[in-house]
Amino acid sequence: MRKLDVRLDRRAFLRGAGALGLAGLAMPLLPSLGRAQSVDFPKRLLVFHSGNGTIAPNWVPQSSNGLITQMSTILDPLTPHLDDLLVLEGLDITVAKGAYQPRSGFHAHERGLGAILTGQPLNEGDMEAFSGYANGISVDQYIANSMQGQTGIHSLQVGLITRRHGSGWYNRDTMIYADANQPLFAESDGTKIFDQVFGEGVSTPGAYERIRARRQSVLDFVRQDLAGVEQRVSAADRQRLEQHHTAFRELEMQLSEPAPTCEGPDPTSVSDWFDEDAMTAISDFQIRQTVQALACDRTRVVTMQYGKGLGGLSLRPIGMTDGWHSLSHEGDGNADAQQKLTQLNTYIAGRFAKILEEMKAVPEGDGTMLDNSVVIWVNELGKGNNHDHDDVPIVIAGSLQGTFQTGGRHVTLGQRSNNDFLITLCQAFGLETNTFGLPELCTGSINEILA
Repeated sequence: MRKLDVRLDRRAFLRGAGALGLAGLAMPLLPSLGRAQSVDFPKRLLVFHSGNGTIAPNWVPQSSNGLITQMSTILDPLTPHLDDLLVLEGLDITVAKGAYQPRSGFHAHERGLGAILTGQPLNEGDMEAFSGYANGISVDQYIANSMQGQTGIHSLQVGLITRRHGSGWYNRDTMIYADANQPLFAESDGTKIFDQVFGEGVSTPGAYERIRARRQSVLDFVRQDLAGVEQRVSAADRQRLEQHHTAFRELEMQLSEPAPTCEGPDPTSVSDWFDEDAMTAISDFQIRQTVQALACDRTRVVTMQYGKGLGGLSLRPIGMTDGWHSLSHEGDGNADAQQKLTQLNTYIAGRFAKILEEMKAVPEGDGTMLDNSVVIWVNELGKGNNHDHDDVPIVIAGSLQGTFQTGGRHVTLGQRSNNDFLITLCQAFGLETNTFGLPELCTGSINEILA
């Protein structure tokens, strides 16, 4: 019997999908299709941001000899993922402090948000307090640049109900920079993200409906090809196909009603994607399609912002009407505010846990997609009511193929600059650099968090 070359079958399959504008989305990475089980899966980066600092006594876990023995109140939703975690304490956004800024009057949220991924100060500009955009590239874009051409999408910027400032895009709306003074802004409209990642661009009225009618379902178009592929892959890969296609079909169904507009309206005019009462459902959707984009290798670098700098969302998902930002300004003695902020940050931890849950549901080799990734939860402040940039809360999940020493660890650094953290990230992705951001704040990689 002639030995079947499954690599040709895979190429034929993708050519068929490509004819429909679907190449790279209908099938996730399958080790048994054309490559051995020891296939090298790609490394991936996902950065998740929430704002306004945290309540440190309720955030710091109990630990012994560097191992977490008891999760804190805020981090409790992450307990099921303990073995995948590294909680980092004592990291400062040093460059966000006034001494390193062109003007000492720049607002703390903007300074922190501009610096957390760039390691650079803000430039002067025409925004509040005469501030401008950050003076350098953010680490996610630096890493994505090193992967140029390896995926269909350079990087993905997802917003979970992010909004423009009243006068337009603003430096408090983003932590992402293609270069100095070149901000990139997160997209909150799930339909637009879906089209960017999985479908054709839509620019004219009725085009979206015509495309959907023509497709009916992505999986229906490639059903026969899938049937042939499924007979030739391993049992583990059949499970991956089933999980991937179930998730993708659910995305299609969620997008089908109501039909989105096709004229590219400003995101703030699309009320469905900015309904704060539906934040949980919206973030579930955004998380699901983000993980599918990574699973399909459409991109390997994603940033997700929950709100923006100042975190101006309400607390309605947890039954409160208080404003998140205004509440964060209350003093330590306000027990009610402390309790509400703890509840809110616990809710955000649950959103971060949802990302990890979805990534761990994607098998890759002997592990999961999370094992081949690093997911980082960052904040632009350490403590909200005094606007400081010391000891900002950082949670790392995923070992990035054994690069980071996770395993439920709690590492206390003691006033280490986040510039060194950015250097560590670059080196983890194979980029040889001893500086990132402002050079005088760089001392080298943080070996305490590496395996």
